[in-house]
Amino acid sequence: METKAMNRIPVLGIILVVVGIGLLLKQMHVLSVDGATVLIGGVTVYGGVMTVRAFLSGMRQGLFFGGLCFYGGVLLGMGHWGIIEASPYTYVPGFLTVFGLAFLMLFVHNVRDFHLLVPAAVFIGLGAAFMLTEAGYWYVSDVKDVIAMYWPAALIVFGGLLLLRRRTD
Repeated sequence: METKAMNRIPVLGIILVVVGIGLLLKQMHVLSVDGATVLIGGVTVYGGVMTVRAFLSGMRQGLFFGGLCFYGGVLLGMGHWGIIEASPYTYVPGFLTVFGLAFLMLFVHNVRDFHLLVPAAVFIGLGAAFMLTEAGYWYVSDVKDVIAMYWPAALIVFGGLLLLRRRTD
């Protein structure tokens, strides 16, 4: 138990030191960086480290939150640096996709949890559908009609996969 505690790297402490150094260098006019860049970079690095640590240690405690931080930081960074449009019309579908990717990472960590593919597919599908409406390929009313008609199918598939998982355990 003590060796485990001693082998843990205080990731949050390291990130705070690096962010603090970056902000101090900015205050001293050595480095030209804004606070949003430092914050987005810190969240992205923290999420990436949490995700890698969860995969390497075989423990999934930080995997979902780490994935959210990493992919969310990447999305916010893309908006901040002008790669994508920084508006709710791109961030809402983007964060739906981020949630889907976090569920997908939980599935990849343990493929026996195949029921996690349903929320992953739902969130990624919704994000992609709303992004395609923003890009002008689909109409919002068509996407809403499909969601209103077929949302119970996700419940059926999710429940069925939970029943199958129970049988295989």
